[in-house]
Amino acid sequence: MPKHLVIVESPAKAKTIKRFLGKDYDVEASMGHVRDLPSSTLAVDVDGDFEPEYEVPEAKKAVVKKLKASLKEADELWIATDEDREGEAIGWHLTQILKEDPKTVKRIVFHEITEGAIKEAVAHPRTLNMKLVDAQQARRVLDRLVGYTLSPFLWKKVYRGLSAGRVQSVAVRIIVDREREIKAFVAEEYWTVDAILETGEKIPFSAALQKHDGQKLELTNGDDVKKVVSDLDGADYSVASIDEKELKKTPPAPFTTSTLQQEGARKLGFSVKQTMAVAQQLYEGVSLGKGEGMSGLITYMRTDSVNLSQKALADAKETVEKLYGREYVLSEPRTYKTRSKGAQEAHEAIRPTEISRTPQSLAGVLDHQQLKLYTLIWNRTMATQMAAAELKRVGADIQARNYTFRATGQTVTFDGFMRVYQEGRDDGDAKKEDDVEPGEKLLPKLVQGDLLTLTELLKTEQHFTKPPPRYTEAALVKKMEEEGIGRPSTYAPTISTIQQRGYIEKDGKQLIPKDVAFMVTDLLAEHFKDIVDLAFTAKMEQQLDDIAEGDVSGSGFLKAFFVPFKNLVNEKTAEIQKKDVMKERILGIDPETKKEVVARIGRFGPYVQLGLLENLPEKKKGEKKIKLKSASIPKHISLDDVTLEQALSLLSFPKELGILNGAPVTVAFGRFGPYLRNGEVTVSIPPDKDLLTITLADTEGIIKEAAERKKKAATPLRELGKDPAGATILIKDGRFGPYASDGKTNASLGKKRDPQTITLEEAVELIANKVKRGPRKWGKRG
Repeated sequence: MPKHLVIVESPAKAKTIKRFLGKDYDVEASMGHVRDLPSSTLAVDVDGDFEPEYEVPEAKKAVVKKLKASLKEADELWIATDEDREGEAIGWHLTQILKEDPKTVKRIVFHEITEGAIKEAVAHPRTLNMKLVDAQQARRVLDRLVGYTLSPFLWKKVYRGLSAGRVQSVAVRIIVDREREIKAFVAEEYWTVDAILETGEKIPFSAALQKHDGQKLELTNGDDVKKVVSDLDGADYSVASIDEKELKKTPPAPFTTSTLQQEGARKLGFSVKQTMAVAQQLYEGVSLGKGEGMSGLITYMRTDSVNLSQKALADAKETVEKLYGREYVLSEPRTYKTRSKGAQEAHEAIRPTEISRTPQSLAGVLDHQQLKLYTLIWNRTMATQMAAAELKRVGADIQARNYTFRATGQTVTFDGFMRVYQEGRDDGDAKKEDDVEPGEKLLPKLVQGDLLTLTELLKTEQHFTKPPPRYTEAALVKKMEEEGIGRPSTYAPTISTIQQRGYIEKDGKQLIPKDVAFMVTDLLAEHFKDIVDLAFTAKMEQQLDDIAEGDVSGSGFLKAFFVPFKNLVNEKTAEIQKKDVMKERILGIDPETKKEVVARIGRFGPYVQLGLLENLPEKKKGEKKIKLKSASIPKHISLDDVTLEQALSLLSFPKELGILNGAPVTVAFGRFGPYLRNGEVTVSIPPDKDLLTITLADTEGIIKEAAERKKKAATPLRELGKDPAGATILIKDGRFGPYASDGKTNASLGKKRDPQTITLEEAVELIANKVKRGPRKWGKRG
């Protein structure tokens, strides 16, 4: 009979840890938090000490029942949740549900799930850190107070379905402010002039014009360029001066949560959420086979620290010498200082648990996403303990009359850490002196005083300055970290939330704010400026960290914030009218009906409307509510830019384009955008087609493909038999891949199940699990 019950968060983590503990240990998973605030009410005692009222969610009742039963068979409870505030809070909630004293429960922490780390943790247990629990609880309650107080305000003044949050609203503002910078940007013209020159040995190279009479030269129009070309007609070119510089480039620090998310986006194309999900898999454990069993491959992935353990440093040194040679080995380990504000979550950077375990050795074990991320982490860790790269930069000033040209070249004399890793860059990042350009740009040997030959006419080129780039997920994480907004564990859910709530959409890697994001940001900035103020939010983050240090009372902090905040919300709720927020843009008059045509924002985005609500006759009892004709504005047209002509065209829908397959082809608007209907076929209009100009010929291919897809979906791949209730279980191929269906519920097979080999029992279980999960939930408020 097990004497010890060890509780972790996930089954994968439980399976890995169980392997390292003896038969006296029973390891169970809590599946995350076993208690939470109910979704239906505020559940915080705002008239008292701000105590939260927790409940066990319906989905967790079976888990709790199992844990209670397991505890009855054990002598002792051990909490082995993650080493951060969230993990500490999960452990505390477990003690409350299982009715165990937090002061006597054994708490073990480890930064990696390896045999050595687990046994070391078991040998040195501690008690739960209630300061960390208080800090996490204060953060959770604060987010609930902001979300559940401000979101209803938005529902009343804008429309239902919107949400506001302490971190998400600031993230939206950052993206909105950048979009306004881009819209306000006025491109400025500038010109460059290059000379293609040749040495006496007939070796060509180029030089860029930089100065006139020793002063920096800026060419802003074609006339300036013509004067330069005229001045230099027939000029002699000679080497005025040469300078050489030797540079050393050092590697970036080991990965923290933030930098891993950024590089995962830049180098692998992963979303922040995807990076964290794959990192979680690598941390919790992967089966290595060949008798090795389950083992964690990386250290804990939620951390602000850039430290590496002494063992990791020693292992890295040994591996560098073995794989790359002594010239790449450091005489002393390279260390880094943590620069993140409020860094306190963990004690080591993200690194491989065993640095000698190369990516190549895991190629047959990991899936492609896991291998990509593990390779990124391994390469970065190795780079931090490799010799600096050595560069040689050569610059030459070329004189032609009173104009100075500049030629530059670089050579990598020793690649050092660059042999395994170079850090990615975001668009708009400032260039650093030690940045290494792709490939090597060499200059021929030049001597001061050498005469040069201009081999062709001066190369002149017109340019225009570019606006600042839109934020990507990587750039947004970087900005939030720099400003002290949120903490490592909040970046991924924040970015997911602002997209799910309809504030932001992705175009490739770019994050683009929708019209409602501008409206809500302006509303909050005008009436609740602290909520979307970066400095205020960063200060609040620091106060939450102070609670973890025991310097600030959680209830005192919450009361000081909430009382004036709630009063302000009440005041603004009474003061602001919905019509003042939902400002209409009157575009003009419809020549046919003589009614006003207006542009507005609604629950499903921007739209145009024929007529004004206030001009409608008063509704009499028993009469149906009159609806004004409206049409959604396509994504490529902004609310501020839509014209009367475009609005009238949009309001003309639905309209018939002609006859195809013996039935009319109709273009219409639906909840999810413009679509085509032809007989029984209904299909969305692809984004590359403009519904205002689409023709019957344009629709033929779209409708044909949709019809074939519908026919394919109607024909099952396999019929497996009947379930216990008598329903026929079919395997079908849908838009998002194969799925099992009983005629009422469809359940995706996912990537791991083959539609040709799945059994009836497996399909029935999939469908049952889908029914048990219920309808998909699109995030929480707050």
